Amino acid sequence: SLQPAKGSGVIRNFVLFIFLFTVLSMARAEAEYYDTVDTSTPQSLRDSLHEIIDDHQRFPYTSSSTDTWDVLEIADENQDNPDNIITIYRNATYLKVHGGNDNYNREHTWPKSYGFPDNGASLNYPYTDMHHLFLADVNYNFNRSNKPYDNCSSQCVGYETLANNGRGGIGGAYPSDSNWTEGAYTDGKWETWSGRRGDVARAMMYMDVRYAGGTHGVTGSTEPDLILTDDRSLMNQSNTGDNEAVGYMGLLSVLLQWHKEDPVDLVETQHHETVASFQGNRNPFIDHPEWASCVFEGICKVFKINAGLNDAWYNPETDGQGFFITVFPDLSAVSIAWFTYDTALPDEDAQANLGDPGHRWITAVGPVNGNQAVMNIDITSGGVFDTQSEVLHTSPAGADGTITLTFESCHAAVVDYDITSIGRQGSVAIQRVADDNITLCEVLSAAP
Repeated sequence: SLQPAKGSGVIRNFVLFIFLFTVLSMARAEAEYYDTVDTSTPQSLRDSLHEIIDDHQRFPYTSSSTDTWDVLEIADENQDNPDNIITIYRNATYLKVHGGNDNYNREHTWPKSYGFPDNGASLNYPYTDMHHLFLADVNYNFNRSNKPYDNCSSQCVGYETLANNGRGGIGGAYPSDSNWTEGAYTDGKWETWSGRRGDVARAMMYMDVRYAGGTHGVTGSTEPDLILTDDRSLMNQSNTGDNEAVGYMGLLSVLLQWHKEDPVDLVETQHHETVASFQGNRNPFIDHPEWASCVFEGICKVFKINAGLNDAWYNPETDGQGFFITVFPDLSAVSIAWFTYDTALPDEDAQANLGDPGHRWITAVGPVNGNQAVMNIDITSGGVFDTQSEVLHTSPAGADGTITLTFESCHAAVVDYDITSIGRQGSVAIQRVADDNITLCEVLSAAP
């Protein structure tokens, strides 16, 4: 596969281009990436996400070609100074030196000793997986060692942060904005500071779902089954000094807490998009934080149809058609208007404009049930758009078939149609024409 040439400037420019392009097209790219996800049960979500993010492109840990140093120095670039990096625990910034040095090194947030310490004899995918690798101060990385992530107390030793990128550097008594630690090995604790604890939590969740045992689908390399747990004895059992079939890490309950306390921000997004552009796989818990509760707590919240979906929608593959969706919360109902409908194909040079008065429509109305509405199609004739002309119903409501409208998010939906009067069935994936109501939709969907 094509890889960026060795050299920080070339690689950095390459990834910045990828990053900007990804941001501009994020909604569409994410919708396509997760097309096959199944949110019906915790196990089906876990299994379908594993299939999507599995078998990524590996880069060597250290190499004269593009390696993890090169990528991480872009992923963890200081947003206030592109010549520098910023570290995950201390929030310190250092000039990029493109390799090993006395200031910063590479932190395995899932300690490699818990399942995959040997990076020598064969390809070791979790060892070099940059979705869980971050640049860290050498001494902070050393003092974290392989302690599980856990909440500490005022009895713990503090490791302060520095003020950079508009956060850190306050210090003070526990918990402040410092890192805190006590103990050693699997009996110890490392509490990541408030500004980055969500980052490490989502990295751990990614590792649990990405690595499920078996072999890499392309290279055939053996991969461990990595499992998050609260059981420290299990972690200790996988700390053997050898690559193991199963590796444990935690604490799961604390990581879930940190995931909720520290939402995704621009620093985490930069790391994620950079790594994804190289490895070719994504962290689903950054793209969809709501999936963490389903996979790890068994609480699968179904997206709810709400008034924030009121908008114009379309399928980019069929620009001559569009959909107007209106939700009536007080009636627990939704209506859809599908414009430019014909029983015969139009001429090849035919042009269509949204809302053209000369176009015909299919309309359908039905009750809301969670993220879905099954609606009766109502074929009409007469009348034109935006006038007082009389509209005539040609048949009893629903006699012409049904439309099933299913939403998985505020960004995307599927229209399944069965028009019995003309014997046509099919499925159309749709997205918004504009994103004006996205914020409202997300707030309403998250409401109890």
